[in-house]
Amino acid sequence: MRNSLAIHPQLKNIPKEQTLCITGHRPEKLMKEKLNLLKQAIYSRLDDKIAQGYQYFLDGLADGIDYIVAEYLFQLREKNSNIKIIGVQPCDDYENFFKSRGYNLEHLYYMKQSVDILIQLSGSYEEKDIFFNRNKFMVNHASAVLAVCSRVRSGAMQTLNYAKKQGLAWCRLEPAPNLLYTPEPELWPAEQINF
Repeated sequence: MRNSLAIHPQLKNIPKEQTLCITGHRPEKLMKEKLNLLKQAIYSRLDDKIAQGYQYFLDGLADGIDYIVAEYLFQLREKNSNIKIIGVQPCDDYENFFKSRGYNLEHLYYMKQSVDILIQLSGSYEEKDIFFNRNKFMVNHASAVLAVCSRVRSGAMQTLNYAKKQGLAWCRLEPAPNLLYTPEPELWPAEQINF
């Protein structure tokens, strides 16, 4: 049973059953030699969810998987105006976090300028649990989660585990599986429940 939490005012008219939350690793955890294959696998899962009626996508505006997904959804939105991307910024000083990690600030600016709704949460990136609070916010406003993460301890895995406890449909793609062959994107190995 999902926690009964207050709906954010900007999301009150957005049906949870049509909302998908995105979570995944940042750039340093992604293998460049498998990135194109991974992108195709992600795109295939997103296409499937859109075909199933998902129209709203919660994105945490991080560099890495969040950026890859946002970029693809922005392209799809050009042909399908029903697609709406909701960016959730975890803290007031998020730009400073990007700078401190050496992430591409242009990616952040592009996402913030291109989302349909931008939700700004408060606090500082140096506060404990600030990113997990953002991720919980997204899970609490969605009915499904697409997670691109290894089984190692990470924010994305923590978010996926929280989503499972909340009863969301979910799919986890391994960002760099030990593939002996190159499968079609829809056959990329995945764990999923009701996704």
